[in-house]
Amino acid sequence: MTTTTPAIVIGTRISCVLHWAGRGTVFAIEGEQCPQSVRIAGGVMHSGGNASFSVVFDNGSISKAVPECIIRGVQWRVLDETASAEDIAEALARAACAKATAAVAADNAKARFAEAIAQLRADPAYGALEQATDQYGGKVAAKNIRTQLRAAFKGVKFSVRNRHGSIDISWTDGPTVAKVEEITRKYQSGSFDGMNDCYEYSASAWNEVFGGSKYVFTQRDFSAELITRAIAAVFEKYSGNLDETPMPTAEDYLNGRLYAARIPGIGGAPFDQMDVAVRAQASEMEA
Repeated sequence: MTTTTPAIVIGTRISCVLHWAGRGTVFAIEGEQCPQSVRIAGGVMHSGGNASFSVVFDNGSISKAVPECIIRGVQWRVLDETASAEDIAEALARAACAKATAAVAADNAKARFAEAIAQLRADPAYGALEQATDQYGGKVAAKNIRTQLRAAFKGVKFSVRNRHGSIDISWTDGPTVAKVEEITRKYQSGSFDGMNDCYEYSASAWNEVFGGSKYVFTQRDFSAELITRAIAAVFEKYSGNLDETPMPTAEDYLNGRLYAARIPGIGGAPFDQMDVAVRAQASEMEA
């Protein structure tokens, strides 16, 4: 059973919906409580209260000096339970142990990261690459991408441009996008988190040594010759469905005339759209 008590005491059990929290126990209080002054506007704005509370959670985390208006807010519940002094002592001991374990893990991760950086700096396999002085500015990353793409796909002309937080890579025919991204994806230094509407950086030894950029985009274009091959492959794949359909030309595709064309008998849009089938086929073909 949950209640809103007139006062929170040391040992009061609480629950917080935030992912890092859960159930916990108040182990310290500062200031004089004034629960009647707490106001919540629109489920977001919290005000009022005079006290602050320190909470040790059952999972080993600790929140110190939580304002009264927050602990009595929409994300927290005051429970009709009280922990004993022994329970509090055990919870604080577990939290101290968890903190020490996390510190050791962080030190080990830091050491492994430094070792990975040192190995990349000394690896002769990457001797042709420039080592970064602007790790996340994109300039060195773009230069190294050009170097690696030229070496991997000789004769293919790539456009690699560094544009204010993103590197845009484009080419015609040549390797598939998947082949190119085997090289380029390691230069992207994070990803956008749509749930939290923010960009999250993910530190990597590669970015530290050879540079990175917030985003790395790839765009493969198709020549008329490759589109012609793709159209022929689609007609071969669906030969039984397209016996009575005139084979279109690359010009038809490039001018958008296949948007309304359908492949009979293979389901609804977009699966039966001729332009979709030709594009998918071309994307899988190397030139």
